[in-house]
Amino acid sequence: MMEETSKELPSEELGAGRQTYRMLVVDDDMRICRFVSRVAKNLGVDATLVSDSRDVIDADSRLRPDLIMLDLSMPGLDGVEVLRSLAGARCMAVICLFSGADLEVIDGAVQLGRALGLRMASPLPKPLNVGKITDVIIAHKGECEGVEPTARDLEDAIREGRIRPHYQPKIELSSGRMVGVEALARWEDEKVGFIPPSIFIGLAEEAGLIDSLTACITQRAFKEVVGLEGGGRKLGLALNLSPLLLTDVRYPDRVLDWARAEGVSPDRVTLEITENEALKDRSRCLDTLVRFRLMGFHLSVDDFGTGFSSLAHLYALPFEEIKIDRTFVADLGRNEGAETIVKAIVALGRGLGQAVVAEGVEDAVTARLLGQLGCDVAQGYYFCRPQELEGLRSFIGKDGPWPPSASTLAASSSSAEPDEGEPGRGSAPVIEDQPAIRYLQRLWHQLDPARRTGPALSR
Repeated sequence: MMEETSKELPSEELGAGRQTYRMLVVDDDMRICRFVSRVAKNLGVDATLVSDSRDVIDADSRLRPDLIMLDLSMPGLDGVEVLRSLAGARCMAVICLFSGADLEVIDGAVQLGRALGLRMASPLPKPLNVGKITDVIIAHKGECEGVEPTARDLEDAIREGRIRPHYQPKIELSSGRMVGVEALARWEDEKVGFIPPSIFIGLAEEAGLIDSLTACITQRAFKEVVGLEGGGRKLGLALNLSPLLLTDVRYPDRVLDWARAEGVSPDRVTLEITENEALKDRSRCLDTLVRFRLMGFHLSVDDFGTGFSSLAHLYALPFEEIKIDRTFVADLGRNEGAETIVKAIVALGRGLGQAVVAEGVEDAVTARLLGQLGCDVAQGYYFCRPQELEGLRSFIGKDGPWPPSASTLAASSSSAEPDEGEPGRGSAPVIEDQPAIRYLQRLWHQLDPARRTGPALSR
């Protein structure tokens, strides 16, 4: 059953502006649906209410909502079945689960949604209240207002230079020093408004524009950061590279030419590669990755722990850095499972001689805990939001360490004696808890038996 508070239907004209933020509320209890709808209305948001989970796919297809609030426990199709159906329908909405189930069950459903490629928000436990609902709507409403871009919009924006790199500082937790920046593509202008990367990156890959987009961001980033220094030394630059580009064995030559043209040494550049379906066939990308390493570039596996055969990638591909997915970072301090996984990933990185970076750090508690767990580098809003070049220069110009409270953070993260030959890098944390050991063992068994020639991961 559907009950609509707005009869407006989306425009079918390509490139047409879509100014109304749409929300879909799904719960078999219509009283809860109406309660959420009233909160949304006070925020200027139109909501469509669905009390039968079997109507969700039709509502998503017809209304194309920006946000779906979905009860996990419903008769008929439960929330997990709905998530699988939405993934099959290529749903682009942000999905917020709410439920009275145990937190472990809710978190498991969120992880499933992310594994299916859905845009999952942090879940809400029942009972709901006005504050919780308001926070969810406000957090995602700003991202989606504006127009819905087409491939032509994206192509024009790339050609005209309207998609620009913003830079987020990377902070060494043992010292509080800024050691580099990550270049993040941002699309915001008068013509199309603000378009989240979660939308236009996928559009670029689907429309065959990811090569052009990467070239646009990479060349501009090389030009802008070539002279940037922090603490008396050149800052490192991290760039995101789509695995779709790795099938071209000549692609490293192009990146090297762009770097040389701006006087950027490859050893300052880390290429972050997200785990996805494209990396399942290692034979198609191994030669390209090896050529990047031979040229002096560094390689990082991004969003580690959420992709395909994570441990197999670390074992078989020439990565030097592990970047912990923000999902685990965001849950530190409130979820013991997340802390166990982060601890295990840090130990795994240490054992493989790889640096460990955490993204999505939003508060001092998380930063301090990461330092205590032995993480090398962190980035996130706690330190600094992504900035355009001028904003970044202002940040660099501040008295270090960053942030001002980092001296206490550094003290908490450097209690371990440094390893010989690696000044400033703490020794590997000792894993005493069995859950972390079991997690490492599960990762180890992802490898084919024939490839398990390294040291056994056993207690």
